[in-house]
Amino acid sequence: MEKNIKLAGQDLKLHSSLFTIIEYRNVFGTELFNDIRNLDKKKENHDEELSLIIGTIFKIIYILHRPYTKKTFDEFLMSLDFSVLTNPNEIESLTQNVTEMLGALNDNQKSPQFK
Repeated sequence: MEKNIKLAGQDLKLHSSLFTIIEYRNVFGTELFNDIRNLDKKKENHDEELSLIIGTIFKIIYILHRPYTKKTFDEFLMSLDFSVLTNPNEIESLTQNVTEMLGALNDNQKSPQFK
């Protein structure tokens, strides 16, 4: 699946496929869907875990955008203005796009929703 989104005024093209799961593990050393499941657990301790939640969301966005960039994850983050975190509509849109692109974990679980 491919999708175009706007993030901090930048147009980003995203791509998801089965390779997304493997690429996430290769780049970050953790399992994509385990990290998504952990987001739901961390939502309960929202204030304590906010940086981990944000970090995971941007890791996923990076992996989905990676087929179209040569930037490292650090370079990708450095290209984004800090103000991206102050716009709740933009964060909500990001999470909805990620959810749509990755789909449900399986039929017995909720789709990955982050807020």
